[in-house]
Amino acid sequence: MEAIVIYSKTGNTRSVAKRIAEVKPMPILEIIPENDDPNIERPVLKEAPKLKSYDHVVIGSPVYGFSIPKITKTYLEQTDFTGKTVDLFITHFFPFAWMGGKQTLNQMRYVVEVKGGTVKSMTSINWKNRKREKDINLLASQFRS
Repeated sequence: MEAIVIYSKTGNTRSVAKRIAEVKPMPILEIIPENDDPNIERPVLKEAPKLKSYDHVVIGSPVYGFSIPKITKTYLEQTDFTGKTVDLFITHFFPFAWMGGKQTLNQMRYVVEVKGGTVKSMTSINWKNRKREKDINLLASQFRS
């Protein structure tokens, strides 16, 4: 079974997840913190999707402060990815991927791999880029059956 797990503060990450689910029907499970303040050092998660019944997971997150949001990081650190294949995507507003996009994807990959998962792909969606729609379509097409 497959699922999409996202943390979306502004709705951009959620909109990409919906596009993926249009191509490959999968449930979209949301990480919901008790408090959405990105500066909280140790966020508490009100909803943290359980992945026990899924063997393939797509995880989406925004970038915050050139890095992985603490809310996303908390979820990844609390989740067992043993035996799971994981695809990662991030959404950001930076003009260049090296301004936090690549770093965030690498941070996410590191935590997923430490927690036993195998990362298959990583995609950065730049919300300011003219190629945004093309990049989203390319990401979604990876999941075509």
